[in-house]
Amino acid sequence: MGDGVVADRFGGHAFGLLKVEDRLHVVLRLGQLDNHVIPALGEVRLGELTTPLLDKVIAKIKTEVGPPTAKTCRSVVSGTLGLSARYGALDFNPIRDVDTIESESKRKARALTDEERDAWFEQLRADRGAVAADLPDLSTFMLATGVRIGESLAVLGHQVNFAASEVEITHQIIRVKGEGLVRIRTKSRAGERVLKVPAWGLAMLRRRLMDGGRLDQPIFANRDGDYRDPTNVRRDLREARSPIGSETRRDLGVRLRKARRAVGLSQADTAAKLSWPQSRVSLVETARVRLNVADAEKLLDLYRVRGSDRLDLLTLATDAAEGSQADALAWITSHSFRKTTATILDDAGQSARQIADQLGHARPSLTQDVYMGRKAKNPAAAAALEAALNRSPKVADRLGHGEPTSAAATYG
Repeated sequence: MGDGVVADRFGGHAFGLLKVEDRLHVVLRLGQLDNHVIPALGEVRLGELTTPLLDKVIAKIKTEVGPPTAKTCRSVVSGTLGLSARYGALDFNPIRDVDTIESESKRKARALTDEERDAWFEQLRADRGAVAADLPDLSTFMLATGVRIGESLAVLGHQVNFAASEVEITHQIIRVKGEGLVRIRTKSRAGERVLKVPAWGLAMLRRRLMDGGRLDQPIFANRDGDYRDPTNVRRDLREARSPIGSETRRDLGVRLRKARRAVGLSQADTAAKLSWPQSRVSLVETARVRLNVADAEKLLDLYRVRGSDRLDLLTLATDAAEGSQADALAWITSHSFRKTTATILDDAGQSARQIADQLGHARPSLTQDVYMGRKAKNPAAAAALEAALNRSPKVADRLGHGEPTSAAATYG
């Protein structure tokens, strides 16, 4: 291996030696390299790579894209340069000493309450689009098992054991550039698991198979009996959690779309100028999300709406900003079902290891940090401290609690 440019070395001969499924995992990560690393390092020769240079590149990715992407890029670059070092193209791996990527702590796990679960399914059943997208049954399955969307869509009919009330989770569905939808093994060995299914979840699975499902096809197949795209399912979930709002909100969306087109802006242009996700502009115009007055003013400034038209639209925006039951469920994502499953098991006294096995995590610490609400770690500690402090007359008198025990003389 000579001292070639980085763009020629990422991927390389070793990629061709990987098993097919391993290649697909690598392709997913190489997408991050194509988008973020290669533009920064593509013309740099391997011998010119230094820790300060790599530190600068990774830090820039963290700032401009985010810590998760920066961590992925650091991991893949480290593996590639480590391979180069083992084959003698580099004396050492220069990314080893790159600064640790710190990120803000993730939001606390939020699970659906009983009332929210009832409201969610009621909302799904009332939404024709959600029913057509098979979301009621899919939501039921994810709540019953705690599995990810990609794993749910990869379950085949023969992987459900009705006699044992079990389902086997072994694969996930992903979309790979140039390959399309692919069914590959789960992320790790911990992801391959056999899960018990509660009776209400099993009844749903039995009904689906009796209604024409096949053992060699996905449980949650598309109309042609093939795999569904996880990205499309997430989009369906976003639309379901934000159903078309009131007539006032619909009127606002129509008028904002008209104002945008009047100044020749696309939804992508609008999103870019306001630093919004493009999907938000679409959701506003289709009345699927609530728009606060401050953001409405930003849109009107961008669309150069003045005079009485501006006043009318602001009045409309104020009325449309009134909340609804659907708005109360707008926070729900596919991971909310995993969090709900974990919370139910946690409340039932399951250990972190048991819950991690259910969710397919190799490390219980991940389950505790992300999916389990924080509780008092040692409830008995307060009682022990109370008893100990009550033994001291001076402490008891100063803190104003309880009479000291008969052991006070020993500690007094």
